[in-house]
Amino acid sequence: MKRTIILFFLLVSELNSFSQNLSDSAYIQVTYKEDFARSPDSPKKMEFDEMVLNIGNLCSEFYSKRENQIQHIRDSVFALGGDISQAASLVADIPRSYQYYHVYKNYPSEGMLTYTDKVLFDSYRYEEPLEKPLWNLLSERKDIQGYSCQKALAAFKGRKWTAWYTTEIPISDGPWKLSGLPGLILDAVDSDSLYHFYCVGIRQLKESIPINIKRKFIKCSKQELYGKRKQLDEDLVASLKSMPHITNVIMKDPEKTTKKYIDMEVPEPTKK
Repeated sequence: MKRTIILFFLLVSELNSFSQNLSDSAYIQVTYKEDFARSPDSPKKMEFDEMVLNIGNLCSEFYSKRENQIQHIRDSVFALGGDISQAASLVADIPRSYQYYHVYKNYPSEGMLTYTDKVLFDSYRYEEPLEKPLWNLLSERKDIQGYSCQKALAAFKGRKWTAWYTTEIPISDGPWKLSGLPGLILDAVDSDSLYHFYCVGIRQLKESIPINIKRKFIKCSKQELYGKRKQLDEDLVASLKSMPHITNVIMKDPEKTTKKYIDMEVPEPTKK
């Protein structure tokens, strides 16, 4: 399988050098397990998710496999005329991570990044230039999933990252917003160990998966989305009251609905 993936990548790269009319569809899928902390006040209380990186010729998409599966089931139920209770019963046994975000690199155009996320009942989207970390390449090596990997360090988006990448798959991509190395990132962890992505599988897709945004989103800035997510975690009552169709909110134990917000990307201080 390893040799097949490498040969397939070389073939696609050669074809792509002659034509830019190839469809934006994934031909390789990378699966990562993720350990992450929900609250900075309890950094040792880790939660888990399974993340997917779909890689195409021109762009890529990164998302939670669990939450994507739940959304797909819900959409299918509603399309058939089902209701919320029917959808809830079908997804009840799927472990939740509540990580709704998707990261699209080189989308909607080369050099751009699109980020989507959901806050309560609304889905949001922002675009920004695709920023690549300034990596410091080290000589240390280890094997991951049968691939020889090299270590790299970078400060990026407010956190210090350690990554392991393989030049055996010369795709400059990786989990979340990480990219910019001369090979695919198979492992990445921040210095506080709040977020850790580690590859558990790489496969060539028998049927390509389209990479595009089908759902409708509210366009916003990165700062606006951060503010909404922060308010949701730190003051659920205020978030619910801000919804136009909700007029009154009563919580039995309001203290349990608040917690300190943590984000993978540390925002820059607001300029006065």
